[in-house]
Formats: sequence, structure tokens, C-alpha cells
Amino acid sequence: MRRGIDRHPVCEADDGRCPTLAVVGETQRAEHLGWPLCPGLDGHPCTVRTRTGDQCATCQDEARYARLDAILPDDGTWPGHDGPCGRAAFPGAPLCWRCCAAAQRDRDRVIQEWEAVRDAAVAAAKAQEAPQAVSAPI
Repeated sequence: MRRGIDRHPVCEADDGRCPTLAVVGETQRAEHLGWPLCPGLDGHPCTVRTRTGDQCATCQDEARYARLDAILPDDGTWPGHDGPCGRAAFPGAPLCWRCCAAAQRDRDRVIQEWEAVRDAAVAAAKAQEAPQAVSAPI
């Protein structure tokens, strides 16, 4: 409680007899609000209800770790940025430091190329829109 206001009130459904706390910012719990269940991961049901019916944060993390495990080679080495780098891998990180640095250099190069093309397009547009030397007749 803060200044006499209960920040997590009890659900108001069932005439106030529901013992569960309400969702933050709502007056009822997720089940009474009709929120759908999280679809879970790989067909395993989840008991968490989400506002939109998307995966809950826990299932999203599990899916991310499953994707990372899928890209790691079976021999326990890093997949590498441009190909297998052969260094020993550890779970939870998609690339080693050298491959991350190479990926960052490639990203920086692509951004610089895009900015150069953008600046050339802006300069061409400004040149086309240059004011005319003679004013238009009225």
C-alpha cells in the first residue's frame, strides 16, 4: 500500500470473493478478463495468460535458447560469422568475441554505405529544388 491506495487490489470478480490479485492496472485477474493462455513452446501448454495471446516472457526466453542451441554445431564449437571458427562454444551466446567484432564491422560498413547513398539522394533533391534566378510572374 502506498498513501492509502492498494497498488495490487484483489480481483473484483465473483462479487469480490476471488482471492487472486488483479492484473496491474485492471480490476480483475487475467482469467476473469478473458485473456487467452500462452500457446506454450513445442506443444507444451503454458498456464500463463497474456493480454494478446502471444507467448509469455518465459516461453519467449525458452524459444530463444532453443534457437541458439539449434544453430550451434554438434561438436561444441562456434558457428562463426562467416563460417565455423572452431573455438569452443558456451551456451547462451551465438558468436565468440572475434566473430561478434567481425559482425559489428560488417554492420558498420553497411550503415556507412547506406548513409552515403542517403546523403547523395538528399543532395540531388536539394539541387533540384534550388530557387530559380528569375521570379515567377504574378
